[in-house]
Amino acid sequence: MKILLCTVPDGTLKFQKDRVPLIPRRKAEKLFSWSGKDNEMPTFPIGVMRVLAAIQQNGYDGEIYDLNNLRQSDDEIIKNFKKIKPDIVGLSGPLSHCYPNLKHLAKIIRNLFPDAWIIVGGHISGSSHIILNRTETDIVVVGDGEICFNKLLDYIKDNKDRKKIDYNYLKSIKGLAFLDEEKKLNFTGYGDQIKGTEMEYPSFSKWEQGLKEYGGSDNLINEVFQDADDLGNIFGLNVEKQHRSSELLKIHNSLKDKKVGRIQTSKGCVAKCTFCQRATKGYRVFGHNHMEARIIELKEKYNVGVLLVDDENFGSNRVQARECARLMKKHGIYWSSQGARAASINVEDLKFYKQNNLLAIRYGIESGSQTILDIMEKKTTTHQVYEQIEACTRLGVATTSEAFMLGFPGESRKTVIETSEYNGQLRFLLGNSWNTHYPAWATSIPGTPLYEYTQQIGVVGTTLDEEEEYLYRTSDTMEDRGILNYLNKTEFDIKEVHYWLYLYRYVGKKAYVDEIIKKHKTLKRIVSQIYHHCLKEAFIGYIHDYKRRINKKFGFKNNIKTFLQITAKYITATSVPFLPRFILLPLLKMMSDFSFRNLEKRFKVKNGPQKYNFFVDRRAEKNIQKGYDFTKKNISESSRIIDRSLRTIVKKEAEIVNLPLSKEEKNIELIAKQQ
Repeated sequence: MKILLCTVPDGTLKFQKDRVPLIPRRKAEKLFSWSGKDNEMPTFPIGVMRVLAAIQQNGYDGEIYDLNNLRQSDDEIIKNFKKIKPDIVGLSGPLSHCYPNLKHLAKIIRNLFPDAWIIVGGHISGSSHIILNRTETDIVVVGDGEICFNKLLDYIKDNKDRKKIDYNYLKSIKGLAFLDEEKKLNFTGYGDQIKGTEMEYPSFSKWEQGLKEYGGSDNLINEVFQDADDLGNIFGLNVEKQHRSSELLKIHNSLKDKKVGRIQTSKGCVAKCTFCQRATKGYRVFGHNHMEARIIELKEKYNVGVLLVDDENFGSNRVQARECARLMKKHGIYWSSQGARAASINVEDLKFYKQNNLLAIRYGIESGSQTILDIMEKKTTTHQVYEQIEACTRLGVATTSEAFMLGFPGESRKTVIETSEYNGQLRFLLGNSWNTHYPAWATSIPGTPLYEYTQQIGVVGTTLDEEEEYLYRTSDTMEDRGILNYLNKTEFDIKEVHYWLYLYRYVGKKAYVDEIIKKHKTLKRIVSQIYHHCLKEAFIGYIHDYKRRINKKFGFKNNIKTFLQITAKYITATSVPFLPRFILLPLLKMMSDFSFRNLEKRFKVKNGPQKYNFFVDRRAEKNIQKGYDFTKKNISESSRIIDRSLRTIVKKEAEIVNLPLSKEEKNIELIAKQQ
């Protein structure tokens, strides 16, 4: 059997001329990939490599076609598929954002190979009922695929005809979702998982071979590694003032001829955040028997001098994390953690990691409001995060405060102000300027309590047509259109939600100024700090906006309008240090309302379907369910933190409705809950 494992790009479908590959890289021009993001970095298909390594141990073999990085035209894809002639194609969809491309690729495969089995895996399995009903997919693997996919291959080896399925046999394999003889969804339950200590670090050989064969170049594997001469690359962060310390710049200078690689030391998460898509159960750390060999290979074969540790929860197992740090130090590798929990790491841990070549660490912050953190079920506190950021600053470990999300159920003007002030305080603590980055907007991803809640209140429909439409809309969140892609799931109207963006930007600046006044005693020092970290930065931003947004080709009228907008933004920013809040907040509301009217005029579709989620405001409809009234009541009356979790609220709401479910509906519900 010819087995082909393919990575699937995220984002909306683009015309062939817009499909710019992530590798080979093009640095001299502005790029637009399938997902629409500029200068998107290549990814490491760790999941696909793990599944391939697992089936090789069982006597099977296969090839990797890394479409996510190659992002080729349909003609090139068809040419390569014809070259391979696969019997089984595995499509890896890490997130729901992959749906449009997954459906498109499955159609191409089915047209080319009517008898081929098409198997889908990844977190996109939270939408199994849509994938199986609306694409050419035969079977979805739900959860970890190493054991389950091997059992499925054993079945296909003896039952090659995909049109003659032994459904009873398939039902005996845990971890599968498929349509039975009556075209009803069957789910066999979550499959068995490999123990963390038995999980190997997969070889890059098949990936490298596939890039060469289907990408047409011997050098493509080297293109996936970032250059260490870019300071941000060695941190995995946007570079800010805090990152330019003499110590970090000295280390960076020693690494400039090296490459930056990626590695995982654990899988899963110790928490169950209610916005996070999670088909993988629990948290597992990997054994060290293969890690050292992989570090040596990356160092010697690919000239890697820095590793970005892609764990979601690095450090949650202290013994294992310290051993990983020791191995990095032993082999002269610097490293940065791309995901950690403030509640899992203490100051002594940070000191140890720093002594063993840690450069940077990124914490999942999400919100500066404890109310929202409790609803998210983050199981961390604002105090814990502040403590960790302070320790990083003191120890010289690079980090960031820019990891905030707005628009979660329970969000209000009060919680947005809390988050804004918190971010301003963190930015001051880090020694960065007062300029905040754009916040993320809470997206309801299938397989999460947030998605289930969004359906309960009627914001996302429950029919196949409605859910598939939402998957297409969700893929637009990768298009970097900010609030336009946000689907309102709060109790407030979209005009108020739009105002929160202005609060986030400017109240954070006000909090930054308050920190300057609080921490410095002399007027001279206060004025100097406000000038250098606030007013000067505002002017730099103004000049940047002018150069970026004013252009002769846009026409005189549009340029005048843009000039007035950026000038108003600049004047508002420079007024922040001097305006009391009772004047600043109403002024921001006026600016927000004016901007909202322009946004509505430009993007709201009056006739026909809306292009953007933001104007799909079903709360304006009379038949919207008042589910959030129940949530507010629970927040105010709950005595335990868990009672404020969105998961608890969703469960109680479901118990109130208590509708009888068919077997298929129960299977859909079981997959949708995932966690």
